[in-house]
Amino acid sequence: MDIAILDLGGQYVFNIRRCLLEQGFNAAILPFNTPAEKLRDVKGIILSGGPYSVYDENAPMIDEKILRLGKPILGICYGHQLLAKFLGGIVKRGVGEYGFSEINILDKNNVLFRGWNNREICWMSHSDNIVKLPKNIEVLASTDKCKYASFHLDDIYGVQFHPEVSHTPKGYMILRNFAADVCGIEKTKWNVESFIKKSMDDIRRNIGDGRAIIAVSGGVDSTTLAVLAHKILGNRLICIHIDTGLMRKNESKMVVEMLGKLGLNVIHIESREEFLRELDDVVDSDRRRKIIGKIFIKKFEEIADKYNVKWLLQGTIAPDVIESSRGSAERRRGIRHGGLIKVHHNVAGLPNDMKLNVLEPFKELFKYQVRILAKRLGLPREIIERQPFPGPGLGCRIVGKITLDKLELLRDITDIVEKSFSEVKSSQYFTYLVNGIEKSFKSSILNRKLKVYKAFYLKGKFIGIKGDERIIGRAIGIFSKKFRDMKYIELLKLQSEITGKYRDICRVIVLLKIFENYSKEIGIVIRAVDTMDFMTAIPSKIDFTMLEKISIDIERIIKPIFIGYEITTKPAATIEPI
Repeated sequence: MDIAILDLGGQYVFNIRRCLLEQGFNAAILPFNTPAEKLRDVKGIILSGGPYSVYDENAPMIDEKILRLGKPILGICYGHQLLAKFLGGIVKRGVGEYGFSEINILDKNNVLFRGWNNREICWMSHSDNIVKLPKNIEVLASTDKCKYASFHLDDIYGVQFHPEVSHTPKGYMILRNFAADVCGIEKTKWNVESFIKKSMDDIRRNIGDGRAIIAVSGGVDSTTLAVLAHKILGNRLICIHIDTGLMRKNESKMVVEMLGKLGLNVIHIESREEFLRELDDVVDSDRRRKIIGKIFIKKFEEIADKYNVKWLLQGTIAPDVIESSRGSAERRRGIRHGGLIKVHHNVAGLPNDMKLNVLEPFKELFKYQVRILAKRLGLPREIIERQPFPGPGLGCRIVGKITLDKLELLRDITDIVEKSFSEVKSSQYFTYLVNGIEKSFKSSILNRKLKVYKAFYLKGKFIGIKGDERIIGRAIGIFSKKFRDMKYIELLKLQSEITGKYRDICRVIVLLKIFENYSKEIGIVIRAVDTMDFMTAIPSKIDFTMLEKISIDIERIIKPIFIGYEITTKPAATIEPI
């Protein structure tokens, strides 16, 4: 281990390690309270972000002796603020920054910012700010809302933004410069082939001569794992696909045929009635996802009893684990970070009394890494590039009560959007439904930027993330003729200002059309995002002419209260609405 990453609870801590490993630097994640004595042999130390405030009574703290080891230290977000506190600075609650931000580099000759221009894009997720630094500390960068976006003292560095995420385009350079130039670490090479071998060895060692069940949705994660496991287990691998009734149009039929062409034997279980019966009147997102997870396991265990199976393989990837295991400052217990951002049915949604042993070879990988593996294993392009679809399916794209009518409507609209976006290179695109408009929304930000507009709170509760912490927040819809002529960067700044100022707002939707004579009290939102690892995301730059054409196609099916396009980044919003 060359670099020790002290885990202070941030959702991006695994991104830090991944970004270093991909550039050839050996790094390991350790508990935040690791004693200084155990870090004497490392070449550098990174303090991660976290959902905490350094001024809170129970805020997680590092061993202060670490600062006297003489090792280079890089603090990120919460870690940045923690270093400032230890050095004698002051941190207070301030104006939040979530997602896209422009940063001014005050000293681009500093080794940490080697390769950066005077002004760059970075990714923020914070509501606390350093308001005072000791006089002997050099300020390296600032934004319009964050005076001390980076600082430097000898071999101690702090950055308020997140260099480890793909939406800080040159962020990888920060980590590379810190590892290579500040810490003096030589590169090694991460080997994809060795990962495949290790995964196969893990499957072979755990399952032995027995059988295993794998849940196959048809997505790239579960399909790639099924193909990999089939190489070892052959007919001892039992693939199960469950039609929950929450699938896209003709999805289950297509998935079973596609998996059959890959040589996989698939048991197709039809469970529409059971899922919809159990989800009747369930509006709460967490409860809905847990119900779905419980029924999935029930079906798997029925097959397991029939075939004497003890192991369940799951294509769980890193974002599933991260979002299901951290995201609440109040849920920390000692060195363990707690809470969640979202209940993923295959992680936090699993019942406590399940009988099957779970094996998840991909749980440290991100989506694009799984796609690299899929390509290496020879999977066809239509699977590798297939649009991601969540395990709970359309169940997490209906805000409010799930009904058969809403599901059929959403299937039809999703089909329109996916066909329209087939040539667009967005990482993910879909549609979700809300129950309509609740009340008007007024803001000095909108008065200044749009002058003439209509804005509304939308009905329902939505999942968001601010400062590495989950929030159950609100969504607003804004209608203005000015949107059509606004530059993409102006839209990004608008949503950032709104979500930064209003703690309860985590989603901003541009309303393309409002219908006074609507046929159904429902709102339709189109969502398209660009992302590398699904830990951060930015709304896709879609031409308004295309969105208006899609709106016309939707009108042929239904006249809702409104049709909109979501412009929120992640953070402050998660990708799926609930």
